[in-house]
Amino acid sequence: MKKTLQLVMWILVLQLVGYAMGAVTETNLTPWYASLHKSTLTPPGFVFGIVWGVLYVLLAISGWRLYQENKTDAMSRLRIIFLTQLVLNWLWTPLFFHLHWVGAALICLVAIVLLTTFFLFLAWRELRAVFWLMLPYWYWVCFASYLNFVIWLG
Repeated sequence: MKKTLQLVMWILVLQLVGYAMGAVTETNLTPWYASLHKSTLTPPGFVFGIVWGVLYVLLAISGWRLYQENKTDAMSRLRIIFLTQLVLNWLWTPLFFHLHWVGAALICLVAIVLLTTFFLFLAWRELRAVFWLMLPYWYWVCFASYLNFVIWLG
């Protein structure tokens, strides 16, 4: 029961942070974001909320699972990388939507992609279930990097 409660807390906390990030985003959608030159592959706005809602559940399960493992050097490394990329993920929204620092946001996304790639490499060897949980997130941040890049070029 204790582990289930911990998982629920992980999911709630990440969903609340996601909600807060959405609030920051929403205040800057018009006129600023609407006026940007975007990729033709940019999904409709509602897709972002759905995708991030699902991804934050996967991230929460991954984080919870990482903290269920024994404290080994490999797990410590995975936890540090996971938390670092998560903090950068949360930093991206204010960089892009609040400060309008599109270039800095792109650098932040590239760092997230690189950290998540390294994380996946280590997770494949150490904790396969977390590898599979994090893979959709990796695909999405790669796609988000492309979208941010097109805006930066704009």
